[in-house]
Amino acid sequence: MNESTYSVFVYGTLKPGGFYWPRFCEGKVSDVRPARIRGSLFDLHVGYPGLILGGDTWVEGYVLTFPNEADFLQLDYLEDYSPDRPKDENEYHRLKVGCFGENGETIGDVWVYEMPEETVQRFGGTRIVTGNWPVKSYSLNEKAG
Repeated sequence: MNESTYSVFVYGTLKPGGFYWPRFCEGKVSDVRPARIRGSLFDLHVGYPGLILGGDTWVEGYVLTFPNEADFLQLDYLEDYSPDRPKDENEYHRLKVGCFGENGETIGDVWVYEMPEETVQRFGGTRIVTGNWPVKSYSLNEKAG
């Protein structure tokens, strides 16, 4: 992987100030940029959100750039994603998606963790109309996004 492949869009507890920021991001990212992608954000009622890509609404978050591949890949562990497992055994799927800056300028393709619609439904997820997950403290058993 080259450095551009270490850029990831985060929209939940990995955002600056979020619960998992200190453990997985602080001191490990070389760049933090406000950004947005097309999709719908859902409150899963467990302390972290789920994202479904597509549509004409925006999800607000940040693009984080990790200069170290090992630090970037720790996010797979957090998100319960393994490229070696069958797709239906992963809570999230990691894929590349077009990303935009705050003013609509194209940032390019970045990694993002998308939750399958069936998983959002199983959690009883409710859509967050603003597309913005509030940064606040959570308990240790909760996940990121």
